[in-house]
Amino acid sequence: MTSQWKAEQADSREHALEVRAEARRLESLAAQAQAEAYAALSVACARRAQALKAVCLADQFVARVGGSEYERSWAWHDGQRAETHAELMEREASLHATQARRAEAEAGRAEAEAQVSWQKARLSPIKEPTRPPPGEEGA
Repeated sequence: MTSQWKAEQADSREHALEVRAEARRLESLAAQAQAEAYAALSVACARRAQALKAVCLADQFVARVGGSEYERSWAWHDGQRAETHAELMEREASLHATQARRAEAEAGRAEAEAQVSWQKARLSPIKEPTRPPPGEEGA
Protein backbone atom coordinates (compact mmCIF):
# COMPACT_ATOMS: atom_id res chain seq x y z
CA MET A 1 0.00 0.00 0.00
CA THR A 2 2.79 2.41 0.87
CA SER A 3 4.70 1.81 -2.37
CA GLN A 4 1.49 2.31 -4.38
CA TRP A 5 0.82 5.59 -2.55
CA LYS A 6 4.38 6.76 -3.26
CA ALA A 7 3.99 5.88 -6.94
CA GLU A 8 0.71 7.82 -7.13
CA GLN A 9 2.33 10.78 -5.40
CA ALA A 10 5.25 10.69 -7.85
CA ASP A 11 2.87 10.53 -10.83
CA SER A 12 0.81 13.38 -9.39
CA ARG A 13 3.94 15.49 -8.81
CA GLU A 14 5.24 14.77 -12.30
CA HIS A 15 1.89 15.69 -13.85
CA ALA A 16 1.66 18.91 -11.82
CA LEU A 17 5.18 19.93 -12.88
CA GLU A 18 4.40 19.16 -16.53
CA VAL A 19 1.23 21.27 -16.33
CA ARG A 20 3.24 24.07 -14.72
CA ALA A 21 5.88 23.82 -17.46
CA GLU A 22 3.21 24.10 -20.15
CA ALA A 23 1.59 27.07 -18.38
CA ARG A 24 4.98 28.82 -18.21
CA ARG A 25 5.51 28.15 -21.93
CA LEU A 26 2.14 29.76 -22.64
CA GLU A 27 3.14 32.71 -20.47
CA SER A 28 6.38 32.97 -22.43
CA LEU A 29 4.54 32.97 -25.76
CA ALA A 30 2.12 35.63 -24.52
CA ALA A 31 4.98 37.81 -23.25
CA GLN A 32 6.75 37.41 -26.59
CA ALA A 33 3.60 38.53 -28.42
CA GLN A 34 3.35 41.47 -26.02
CA ALA A 35 6.98 42.39 -26.75
CA GLU A 36 6.30 42.31 -30.49
CA ALA A 37 3.23 44.52 -30.06
CA TYR A 38 5.17 47.06 -27.99
CA ALA A 39 7.97 47.05 -30.56
CA ALA A 40 5.43 47.72 -33.33
CA LEU A 41 3.93 50.57 -31.28
CA SER A 42 7.40 52.02 -30.78
CA VAL A 43 8.09 51.99 -34.52
CA ALA A 44 4.67 53.50 -35.29
CA CYS A 45 5.21 56.30 -32.77
CA ALA A 46 8.68 57.03 -34.14
CA ARG A 47 7.28 57.24 -37.69
CA ARG A 48 4.49 59.51 -36.53
CA ALA A 49 7.04 61.75 -34.79
CA GLN A 50 8.97 62.02 -38.08
CA ALA A 51 5.79 62.92 -39.95
CA LEU A 52 4.90 65.55 -37.36
CA LYS A 53 8.38 67.06 -37.68
CA ALA A 54 7.81 67.33 -41.44
CA VAL A 55 4.47 69.06 -40.74
CA CYS A 56 6.26 71.45 -38.39
CA LEU A 57 8.87 72.33 -41.03
CA ALA A 58 6.20 72.84 -43.68
CA ASP A 59 4.19 75.04 -41.32
CA GLN A 60 7.29 77.09 -40.51
CA PHE A 61 7.81 77.70 -44.22
CA VAL A 62 4.15 78.69 -44.71
CA ALA A 63 4.40 80.98 -41.67
CA ARG A 64 7.29 82.80 -43.37
CA VAL A 65 5.94 83.01 -46.92
CA GLY A 66 2.17 82.56 -46.48
CA GLY A 67 -0.28 84.92 -48.13
CA SER A 68 -2.38 86.54 -45.43
CA GLU A 69 -1.54 87.35 -41.83
CA TYR A 70 -4.24 84.86 -40.78
CA GLU A 71 -2.64 82.09 -42.89
CA ARG A 72 0.84 82.81 -41.50
CA SER A 73 -0.46 82.93 -37.92
CA TRP A 74 -2.43 79.73 -38.35
CA ALA A 75 0.60 77.95 -39.84
CA TRP A 76 2.86 79.15 -37.02
CA HIS A 77 0.44 77.87 -34.33
CA ASP A 78 -0.14 74.60 -36.17
CA GLY A 79 3.64 74.15 -36.46
CA GLN A 80 4.04 74.70 -32.72
CA ARG A 81 1.37 72.11 -32.03
CA ALA A 82 3.00 69.64 -34.44
CA GLU A 83 6.40 70.17 -32.83
CA THR A 84 4.99 69.53 -29.34
CA HIS A 85 3.14 66.47 -30.56
CA ALA A 86 6.31 65.15 -32.25
CA GLU A 87 8.18 65.41 -28.95
CA LEU A 88 5.40 63.51 -27.20
CA MET A 89 5.47 60.81 -29.88
CA GLU A 90 9.24 60.44 -29.46
CA ARG A 91 8.77 59.94 -25.72
CA GLU A 92 6.00 57.44 -26.35
CA ALA A 93 8.19 55.54 -28.83
CA SER A 94 10.92 55.33 -26.20
CA LEU A 95 8.45 54.14 -23.57
CA HIS A 96 7.11 51.40 -25.85
CA ALA A 97 10.66 50.30 -26.71
CA THR A 98 11.36 49.95 -22.98
CA GLN A 99 8.15 47.98 -22.49
CA ALA A 100 9.13 45.70 -25.38
CA ARG A 101 12.50 44.97 -23.74
CA ARG A 102 10.79 44.25 -20.41
CA ALA A 103 8.32 41.87 -22.05
CA GLU A 104 11.21 40.12 -23.84
CA ALA A 105 12.94 39.61 -20.50
CA GLU A 106 9.73 38.26 -18.97
CA ALA A 107 9.34 35.86 -21.88
CA GLY A 108 12.85 34.57 -21.29
CA ARG A 109 12.23 34.17 -17.57
CA ALA A 110 8.99 32.26 -18.16
CA GLU A 111 10.70 29.97 -20.67
CA ALA A 112 13.52 29.29 -18.19
CA GLU A 113 10.97 28.46 -15.49
CA ALA A 114 9.21 26.13 -17.92
CA GLN A 115 12.49 24.33 -18.54
CA VAL A 116 13.13 23.97 -14.81
CA SER A 117 9.65 22.54 -14.22
CA TRP A 118 10.02 20.15 -17.13
CA GLN A 119 13.38 18.93 -15.80
CA LYS A 120 12.03 18.58 -12.25
CA ALA A 121 9.19 16.44 -13.60
CA ARG A 122 11.80 14.02 -15.00
CA LEU A 123 13.83 13.82 -11.78
CA SER A 124 12.91 12.15 -8.54
CA PRO A 125 12.05 14.59 -5.76
CA ILE A 126 14.75 15.66 -3.36
CA LYS A 127 14.27 13.89 -0.08
CA GLU A 128 14.54 15.69 3.21
CA PRO A 129 17.27 14.49 5.54
CA THR A 130 15.97 12.11 8.14
CA ARG A 131 15.60 13.75 11.51
CA PRO A 132 14.94 12.19 14.84
CA PRO A 133 11.45 12.81 16.21
CA PRO A 134 11.04 16.00 18.25
CA GLY A 135 12.29 15.63 21.79
CA GLU A 136 14.80 12.93 20.91
CA GLU A 137 17.43 15.27 19.48
CA GLY A 138 20.78 15.08 21.22
CA ALA A 139 19.72 12.13 23.33
